[in-house]
Amino acid sequence: MPTWKLRNAIPLLTLTLMVGCGGGGSSSTGLSDTPNAIVAAQVADITPDNTLDTVSVFVALDSTQTLSALDSVFQSADEQRAQSQRNFLTALQSNASSTLRGVSGTTCTATDLASRINQAHTPSSGNAVRIDLNACELEVLSKLKGVASVFPDIPMSTQSLASATLSKTISTIKMSFNGSVEQPTLGANTADGSGQVVAILDTGVEERHPALGSSKVLSGACFSTASNAGHGFCPNGLSTDTSSALAARSCADTWSGTRAEAVQAGCGHGTSMAAAATLRYTTSDSVSVKGMAPNAQVLPVQVFNQSITSSGKALSSSAGDLLAAVEWLTTEAQRRRTAGLAPVVAMNMSLGGGSYTSACDSDYVGSLFKTAFTNLRNQGVLPVVAAGNGGTKNAISFPACVSNTVSVAAAKLNDTALASYSNFSTQVKLMAIGGDVDGTGRYVLPVLCATSGSFDCWQEMAGTSPATALTTGGVAALFSVKTGATLASVESALTTDIAALNLTGSSALHLTVNDGSQNITRPALRLTASAYQLLNLTESNGSGSTPPSSSVSPPVTDTVIPQAQVCLFSSTGFRGAKACAIQAYGANAPSTSKDLFYRYFGRVGSISITDLQTCNDLASGTALVTIYAGLSASSRSATINVTSASTSTATGSSNPIIGMVRIQTQ
Repeated sequence: MPTWKLRNAIPLLTLTLMVGCGGGGSSSTGLSDTPNAIVAAQVADITPDNTLDTVSVFVALDSTQTLSALDSVFQSADEQRAQSQRNFLTALQSNASSTLRGVSGTTCTATDLASRINQAHTPSSGNAVRIDLNACELEVLSKLKGVASVFPDIPMSTQSLASATLSKTISTIKMSFNGSVEQPTLGANTADGSGQVVAILDTGVEERHPALGSSKVLSGACFSTASNAGHGFCPNGLSTDTSSALAARSCADTWSGTRAEAVQAGCGHGTSMAAAATLRYTTSDSVSVKGMAPNAQVLPVQVFNQSITSSGKALSSSAGDLLAAVEWLTTEAQRRRTAGLAPVVAMNMSLGGGSYTSACDSDYVGSLFKTAFTNLRNQGVLPVVAAGNGGTKNAISFPACVSNTVSVAAAKLNDTALASYSNFSTQVKLMAIGGDVDGTGRYVLPVLCATSGSFDCWQEMAGTSPATALTTGGVAALFSVKTGATLASVESALTTDIAALNLTGSSALHLTVNDGSQNITRPALRLTASAYQLLNLTESNGSGSTPPSSSVSPPVTDTVIPQAQVCLFSSTGFRGAKACAIQAYGANAPSTSKDLFYRYFGRVGSISITDLQTCNDLASGTALVTIYAGLSASSRSATINVTSASTSTATGSSNPIIGMVRIQTQ
C-alpha cells in the first residue's frame, strides 16, 4: 500500500492527498473493455470508506493513448503534455455527465464534479492531473483510457513546536553567524540580505506585524483548493489567486470562524517563518532584534486551506497546491530577473510529512517535485526544506527527501547537539538552531495576535520549521555579501563541512549524530565561515567553533513542557509504515495544545505513545487517541480508541482506511 503520513508538529498543518489523473485523448475518450489491473490495485488502497468523501489524487497519463497522431507530430513536448491533460479532463467530464460507471456498475452522479474538474491542477513538471475524486470516480479510473497510474498525496505539516525572551532570539542569530556578531561586513558588502527576496510557502504572511512591514512583504500568491466541502483561503472564493494584493496574507483573515480559532490552528506559522528569515524590530527600550537577513524582502505564497468537519476546523492543504505554488514561483522568479527586479534566491518550505530512509526521487510524487525543483534552481532559487519533527534518526520527511533540496535538521539552542524532536539521516545537508523542548530552551518569534486589530505579538517556539527559515534567510545573506554569486557557489559555501578543514581562526561548526548504526557529521549553520568560504578569504578573527557560553545559556527559570510522541503504524506489532505526531502534555502544557485533530490518510494497525525525551511509554490514560474513518465525528469507530500507552491491535481485523485522528493528552 502507499505510504501514509500524519501531521507531526504543534501547531500542526497537513496537506491532503494529490493524485494525477489521465484519460482518453482526442482519439480515445471512452472506457476500456478490460480494467487496468495495476490502476485498480492502486485505487483500492486509496479509496475512502465513506462514499461521500473525496480524496485529492493525481494520475499519471499515458500520452500514447491521450494524444492523436497529429498531436504527437506537430506539438512540442510541453504542448503535448498540456494537450494530454486537457484531453483527459474533457473525457472525464464527458463520460461522467453521461454514462460513466464504476467497474461494479455504479453510476457516478456527483453534482460537484464539474467544479472539481475546474479546480484541477495540470502541472508542468509531469504528465499528470491533480483532482479531487470520490470513491465511484476513483473506481472508474481503471477503465478510463489513458490512465497509467494513480498515486496518493503525501500529507504534510508545519514543523514547529509552539510553547520568552528576545535575548534568546538575538543569541540564536549571533550563533548562526559566528557566535558573537551578526550580519558582518566583509569587504564592501554586508551579509544582511540587501537586494534579495526569499519566498515563504506557508500559511500566508501578516505584513502588518511591526517586525515585518508592508515594504518588506511583497504581493504574493495563493493556492488553496478546498476539499470535502472545506474552505479555501484565496480571495473571492477562488482556488488560485496570483494577482490580488492580499492573496498571500495570513489565513486568519479568511478563516471561517473566529480569529482566535485561526491563531490556534496555526495561521500565524508563515508569519513566524518570514520573521525568522528577515525580521527587523526595535523594542520600546531600544533593543534591536534582527533575523538572518533583515534587509531582504519576503514573497509570501499561501498554500493551505481549512477543513471543516462536525468535530471542528483545522488547517490542511494538498501537495497539488504545493506543486502548483513551486511552478508559479519558478515563473515569477524568471519574470523578476528578466525585469531587473530583486531576485528570488531561496524558497522556504517549513513543512513536511512521512518518513523516508532514502531519497524519494524514484517515487512518482517525488519525481514531479524533483523536476519542479530543478526548474526552480535554473532560475537561481534554492529550495530549503525542513527535515521534520518526527524524532527519527535514520529518516526525514517529504519533500526534504527529494535529493535536490537543502534539507535542514534542527540543533539545540546551544548548537551542541541534535534537537530531540528533529528527524535526521544521511540525507540531511545542514543543521540549524531550532531550539528544544528540554532545558536548553526555545527562542521567540512574531506570531499573530488573537485580538482583531492587534499585530505586535510574539511566542516561543522550537522546531525544524524555524531552523529551516533561519537557513533561508542565510541564503539571502550570502547572496548579498558577494555580488554576482551563483546558486552553486552559495549552496557549496552553505553545506560544505568547513569545520572539518580545521582552519585556524574559523568559526565553522559541525555536529555528529548517531543514527543507530553509524556516526554522521553535518555542518551547522555558521554564516560568517560560509561567507569567507564564498569570498575565498581566510577567516582570521572568528570566535572559534565553541561559542561563548554567556551568549547561549538560557535562563534557569525556563519551564520544561514534556512532549508525547504518538506514532501510528500500518501493521500490528509496531511494524509497517509509520507516522508520528508530537504533542504537549502535563500540568505545564497549555490546554489548547492538548486536544488536537490531525488530517490523516492510511490504515492503522498499532499505536505507540512515548515521552519524547525518555522514550519511555506514557502512563495509561495520559493520552487518548481516537481514529475516524472519515472527516466527521460520526465516522468514529469505537473499537479503535486507545487509552493505554500502546497497543498492537488498534483497528482489529478490518483495518479500514482512516481519514482523521484526534489526540487528547492529560
